[in-house]
Amino acid sequence: MPEIKVKFHYERGLAASGRLELYDAAIALKGIARASTIITHAYLNGEIKTRGDSADGAKLYIDTPKRGSFVYEAAIWTTGVITSGVFYDFLKYGFTEAVGKFNDTDDYSKALNKRIEPTIGELPVVLESALEEVHRPIRQDREIILTVTRPRGEPLAVFDADTLQYLIPTVVPAPHEISGNVTKYNSLTGWGKFFDLIEGRTISFNIDLNSSEREKSLITWSLHENNMHRDGALYLKANAVITSTGRIKRYIVHGVSDTQFI
Repeated sequence: MPEIKVKFHYERGLAASGRLELYDAAIALKGIARASTIITHAYLNGEIKTRGDSADGAKLYIDTPKRGSFVYEAAIWTTGVITSGVFYDFLKYGFTEAVGKFNDTDDYSKALNKRIEPTIGELPVVLESALEEVHRPIRQDREIILTVTRPRGEPLAVFDADTLQYLIPTVVPAPHEISGNVTKYNSLTGWGKFFDLIEGRTISFNIDLNSSEREKSLITWSLHENNMHRDGALYLKANAVITSTGRIKRYIVHGVSDTQFI
């Protein structure tokens, strides 16, 4: 069975002594297990599991913590062929987008894009609670930094006090009119990406699958127009999930129109 390893390296603060408080370490390890399982299952199966207790086609283990700061090493054994480079890129995408650090303008490789497409928008959301657990030692000691790396130390994600704050969102009515166009959409899950003209950036959104056929057809129309390099402008009614600093993380859509709402 192919094996892939991922290191979770807590540094600075109390972790610099090679120890963490027992309860904090236990919560963090639970989060590492959930986040790693969710990522692995999504990569192998193109679908999202919310519980993170198992991954179809893989077994996950934890190796003995290493001295020198505090290091957990997750070992992922898969039953089929897995391309390690693409898997690490997928993990980097999932972890960094969940904390608002992924550059959505990057050109993905075809292999990575094939893995991302079924999970657009949804994967980072499902990872949030697991990653909040991963941040547990940081919640107690804001000097601690967690670096997620490949076995030889190449960084995949860095978590700190700022990323912890990003993971504690609030849901409010959208703070401004939402207009723009759909750039990605999965009609099976209702998750997608929307370029917000006022924000000047692409933001994840979710629309209830029980929405009207008219509203769902407008979403797919806007995506088609965008793919054809045409306007495809839409207006959304939505609640916004925002961070403690007021940055919008995603929209929960409850209305779609091709004209302005009155």
